[in-house]
Amino acid sequence: MLLLKRIFLPDEFTGWHMSGVMGLFFGTIISVNLFLAFSASTTWTGLVVENTYVESQKFNARAAAFQRQAALGWRAVPAYADGVFSIELTEASGLAVEQVDMAVKLGRPVHEGDDRRLRLRQAGAGRFEIETVLGAGVWEAELTVSDGDAVRWSRITRFVVKG
Repeated sequence: MLLLKRIFLPDEFTGWHMSGVMGLFFGTIISVNLFLAFSASTTWTGLVVENTYVESQKFNARAAAFQRQAALGWRAVPAYADGVFSIELTEASGLAVEQVDMAVKLGRPVHEGDDRRLRLRQAGAGRFEIETVLGAGVWEAELTVSDGDAVRWSRITRFVVKG
């Protein structure tokens, strides 16, 4: 007990004690910085596009396309149950949208490891579906509805898969 008291509560504060305090202080800061740098370099980059300047040149065309799509008034409702991902697609009047091709890019909002591209099949009036396995949590569906080669409507929607 006396030895511990002399180590942790010395009679005088020497240069060695100050060196220990400084080493612990800077060692803690350096350790935390190294941990944060490692975490930042091994997780999602946040990169959405490769070249922001090139993408910015397409802004006006994309805005006009979005306005045309919004004028259609279509509504997509995603669902996932029993291993089947489905979309209910309706017009502004509530009628089902039919005779179109629907593709979807499914993935997590901030993780690229689970991304997949799928083509949904029509399974009824305005209902498109495909069998796939999705884990619990938040998912993002990037929908693309086309008539042959021309994209007619696209939308990004999020949904939650219950565990």
